[in-house]
Amino acid sequence: MTTRELYSSVGLSSLDLAKVGNSEFVWAVAAFANKLEKPVATFSNFDCALNLVKRLNAFVEGGVGLRPVLKTSNHLDTDKYKRLAEIGLTPYLIQLNDSGDVIQLVDNLGDDLDELSVDKLLHDLNKMDTTVRHNNTGNNLLGTFWAPNGHLAIKKARLFMAVLSSLIEKAES
Repeated sequence: MTTRELYSSVGLSSLDLAKVGNSEFVWAVAAFANKLEKPVATFSNFDCALNLVKRLNAFVEGGVGLRPVLKTSNHLDTDKYKRLAEIGLTPYLIQLNDSGDVIQLVDNLGDDLDELSVDKLLHDLNKMDTTVRHNNTGNNLLGTFWAPNGHLAIKKARLFMAVLSSLIEKAES
């Protein structure tokens, strides 16, 4: 794939590319399914954002794109995931069930790229005005886990489920 084809495959036009190096812009990462309207991350460095998008496009159905956004219009924390992206980690979306026996990669992008943690889970549940109970975690628990590959992301998800199960058991006793 030529450089031009690569840029085109992630939704960049020649007008967009003219903004590389312009400090008035940041680079937004978003799924094409969202028509690039709802970015999940922004980066000040074009190459960092492009490398992350290339890794995401290896598994996200429908693809992930990149576009320039004026800094003044950006509402996301720029470079929040820069270090993770720079060291070659990828945010895999994982589906978990409460028994821990079904953990699978989802070929999509989460609403944000924050890694699933107990704090994030509790915060999200509190926003939904829901209590955490063993039967309430259900089969629809989705979370992002940053890892160098999908296999290690699943291992991180298994460890998270073990910690979560332990906390739930402790809370119920």
